[in-house]
Amino acid sequence: MDSSSHVFILSAILMLLVSQSTATVAPSELVEDVCTEIEKLMMAYGERSGYVAKYDECVNALQIDPRTATANITTLAEISVQLAITGAKNAKALIENLLGNTTPSSREPLQNCLSSYVNITGHFENALSGLNAGLRSSNFDITGVLDLVKICELELTKNQTHILQLTNRNHYTRMFVEISEFLITRLELYHIGNGFTQTRTQG
Repeated sequence: MDSSSHVFILSAILMLLVSQSTATVAPSELVEDVCTEIEKLMMAYGERSGYVAKYDECVNALQIDPRTATANITTLAEISVQLAITGAKNAKALIENLLGNTTPSSREPLQNCLSSYVNITGHFENALSGLNAGLRSSNFDITGVLDLVKICELELTKNQTHILQLTNRNHYTRMFVEISEFLITRLELYHIGNGFTQTRTQG
C-alpha cells in the first residue's frame, strides 16, 4: 500500500469515528441555532463559496471539539477558526504527501495547491489573532480564504487532476469559512449592539 492510500484510509477512518461519536451527542442550543441559520443563508443566497453548508455537517464539524457543548458565541468562534487551522494544516500535509507520489503532470497543480494552503493557514491564523484585536480584520482574513481554495480547484481542473482526498479537504475548508464568517459577523453585531446600548445609558 502506498503512502497516499494510507493517508486516505486514515482520513476516512477518522471521519467515520467523528461521525459516530458526534451522532450520540445532542448539540447545544447555540450550535443548533448557528448551524440552522447558516444553512438557511446558504440556501437563500446561493453557493457563494461553491458550497452550501448542511446542518448536520456543520453540527458534526463543530462537535469535534468537546468545548463546543458549553461554548458561548465568543468561544464557539475561536473553536471554529482553530478547527479551520487544523484542517488547513492537514490539507497541506496531504498535498506534501501526494507530491512525493505523483505523476509529472500532476506536480504543478499540486504545487499551486500547496502554495494556496500555506496562505490559507496564514489567513486562518491571522483571523484567530484578530478575534482579540479586531473582528473586522478577522472577517477580512476569513473571506480571503475562498479565493485561495478556488485557485487550487482551478489548477486541478485545468490540468484534469482528480484527487478525491483534496476535493474533500477543499470542501471542509469552505465549510469552516462559512461557519467562522457567520460567527464573527454575529460577534461584531453583538459588540455594536452593546456599544450602542452603553452609549444611550451613559447619555
